[in-house]
Amino acid sequence: MELAPEQVAISNVVESLAKTFQPTADQNGLTFSWVIEPGAPEQVETDRRRLGQILKNLLSNAFKFTEKGDVALRVFSQPDDSVSFAVRDTGVGIAAHQQEVIFEAFRQADGSIHRKFGGTGLGLSISRDLAALLGGAITVQSELGAGSVFTLTIPRSFSAKAPLTRRRKRRLR
Repeated sequence: MELAPEQVAISNVVESLAKTFQPTADQNGLTFSWVIEPGAPEQVETDRRRLGQILKNLLSNAFKFTEKGDVALRVFSQPDDSVSFAVRDTGVGIAAHQQEVIFEAFRQADGSIHRKFGGTGLGLSISRDLAALLGGAITVQSELGAGSVFTLTIPRSFSAKAPLTRRRKRRLR
């Protein structure tokens, strides 16, 4: 996969996501909020398309698994010269023992044949791989019945790192 790193304005990314997901929030009777915290960088050097793909997947999941309450996007700076995009929801949450399984291809927290929420179970797997390609990672904090926070953290400046690529290839075999 080829990446196209460029300077990406964080405010443009957030505004685009807000425009995309506000109708979903309105249609489902949910509150959708977003904030770029003071101290967050104005720009990051990354692949705009891949960043958008990851964030759209995280927000889509948040709306899919939230029947009431809210979904929020928060952008903030990290002390290690990286930036985080946290997607918080008040949805169904994920049991502790399933929080790593959901990142595996074709796996979901609801692994039954009659999945209530649908989907292929590929979104988080692909998103985690894309995050690694961008030099970052996705983490999850969740409690069953109390919602989730998925946080994408990427470096402010893109750097193609050979060891990361090798590590990724080993994992996919």
